[in-house]
Amino acid sequence: MPESAKLDGGDNPTGKQVTVATPKVATRSLWIMGISIILVLYVHTSMAPALTEMSAYFGKDYATVSWVLTVYLVSGAAVTIVIGKLADTYGPKKMLLLVFVCYTVGTIFAGFAHEFYTLLIFRIIQGVAVALVPVAIRIARDLFPPEKFPFAQGVLLSMYQGGSAVGLVLGAAVVYFGGWQSVFYSAIPVSLILLFLLWKVIPKIPTAPLEGKDKNTGDNAPKRHGKIIDIPGVITMVLTTSTFMLCFTFLGKGSEGVGLFWTFLGIGLASMAAFFFIEKRSESPLINLKLAFHRIIRVGNISYLMLGIVQYIIFSTIPTLGQTPEPYGFGMTTLEVGLLQLPQALVFVALGPIAGMLAVKHGSSRFIVPGSIIMCIGIVALLAFHSTSGQVASVLILFAVGGAFVTLSANVIIWFTPPGSTGVVSATYSTMRIIGGAIGPVIAGMFMALFASPVQSPEGVTSSVPNTMAFNAIFLFGAIISLSLVALMFIMKRRALKMGMPSNK
Repeated sequence: MPESAKLDGGDNPTGKQVTVATPKVATRSLWIMGISIILVLYVHTSMAPALTEMSAYFGKDYATVSWVLTVYLVSGAAVTIVIGKLADTYGPKKMLLLVFVCYTVGTIFAGFAHEFYTLLIFRIIQGVAVALVPVAIRIARDLFPPEKFPFAQGVLLSMYQGGSAVGLVLGAAVVYFGGWQSVFYSAIPVSLILLFLLWKVIPKIPTAPLEGKDKNTGDNAPKRHGKIIDIPGVITMVLTTSTFMLCFTFLGKGSEGVGLFWTFLGIGLASMAAFFFIEKRSESPLINLKLAFHRIIRVGNISYLMLGIVQYIIFSTIPTLGQTPEPYGFGMTTLEVGLLQLPQALVFVALGPIAGMLAVKHGSSRFIVPGSIIMCIGIVALLAFHSTSGQVASVLILFAVGGAFVTLSANVIIWFTPPGSTGVVSATYSTMRIIGGAIGPVIAGMFMALFASPVQSPEGVTSSVPNTMAFNAIFLFGAIISLSLVALMFIMKRRALKMGMPSNK
């Protein structure tokens, strides 16, 4: 690793990476973590097709019941960076088990919730599982030798995308045949089995000595417990991420949410300023600001924000296009909408490991620009061809292929990250993706509200639905964002090679 990558943020004083498992144990651990990620994303994205049924069950309007999705993301965004830091400090396996215990408890009780706000509490508990991906990446970096790590990270990130798509497909079928509670019921036994396997199979990851010198020996020595975690930094970070998430959510509520948007935006900006002020003066900062503003990591975080926006614009718009009555949509059932997205789901799951293997052999930096171009072509094609379900299903394959290779940019970010800071760095770009995932549906919803037309149901009921202009505007906006992602991938690749990253890494 070049000197430019060693930015005094790591807790490994040698700068070396030492694997702690045999190849067999590492591979087994990787796939157990990957399946766990699929489960978590399956349950979350299954909530989207379940919202209509939940609205009737709880007697709440659609805007209110959509908080089942919102509180999960807000909870996850608020704690992910903190958990990433704790993983670097106390050991990633401990944090992985803590995260999955929270998720399992939330899953067990959510399906039995008969009151709406009780369900929201369990969804908040489940939201901690958003940190599963960066903690798993932290573990994978210790389990695999450097030359194999791109494959491992490719698998984990593909499971994230694949789990989202699987939820939209399988979740739609589960909701259609068994109701919204069945999503949680189906996940309970799998969660318990995976929790046991995570505890049993994944080896303990030793933590390197923390910064600081023993006054007697001069050796690296752990600091006192109270000095390890920057509590003011944790508070301001949680406040910053949660308020930014909420402000974008309120922006999607129409005119009644404008005041709340500006209120939470102001709180978010103030807490972010306080966070930077605190971190600059902290002896043990939550985030090493020099590392966070590294030329590669900074571009990577912005890229993941853009990736989150464009992916969730598509994830939220395609089900709406499918269910919108003709002539503006396809008039599909929930189950048919799931099948519409099946090819995309299969590509996400299958291509991730293949992309990882190609990255091991040829280098991640070679694929991030072509991947972003393929994704951009896919969205432009979606703009031009979305008049039939066959066109949409075919074009989504291009979108999935591009997405699988764009996520290899995480390998570039991690290559410039000290081993002891992997948890917090991967948590940071994961959080940026979550925030992008909150912004994308809001933007799509704004276009749907702006361009709407009345349609009459067979029963003679007239309702307002998104029209052709709405979907064209959404896909055009997505194409513009994906074009910016192409530019960011060009910048990342050029900087990485200039700063010493070999082209085959």
